[in-house]
Amino acid sequence: MKSESEDITDEDITENIKESIQGTEIDFEPDDSEILKLNTVRKTLYKLYSEKLAQFRRIRDKSTGWFIYYWWHEFDLIEEILQEKKSLIEGKLRDRLQFEQNNYFFICKNCQESIIKYNFDEAFELNFRCPNCGSPLEAQDNQDIIIFLRNRIALVQNVKISID
Repeated sequence: MKSESEDITDEDITENIKESIQGTEIDFEPDDSEILKLNTVRKTLYKLYSEKLAQFRRIRDKSTGWFIYYWWHEFDLIEEILQEKKSLIEGKLRDRLQFEQNNYFFICKNCQESIIKYNFDEAFELNFRCPNCGSPLEAQDNQDIIIFLRNRIALVQNVKISID
């Protein structure tokens, strides 16, 4: 994409992509069926916009009444956005780890198709009986899950985000 001072339409982006791969092994139009569609480019641009990586301005074409969208990238914010995503993931992992550490879980070993974990309060309400088959609920050791979550948190913490 071009800079904000040189806006580009989604149709121009599609054509630029096609021109830049022309003569390569990538074929976007085999057997007269176009694979790279304008709608695909538009969806991608809207996804970039929702992630704050692209911006647009919209102008109505006076002759057709249709809107023309002019796009530009906002890649200068990518480090902050990635840092936000990293923090969000780490927060979710920490919440899940805390949940796993602070609860006792019970499962029914007879119901193979139903792998539902019940925390202590839920199991107590069910009189420690499976609501599907009536078998006793058995305590589940969740140490493997706790170790997995701790490893994932450490992995996420070690990810360095730097765009240079």
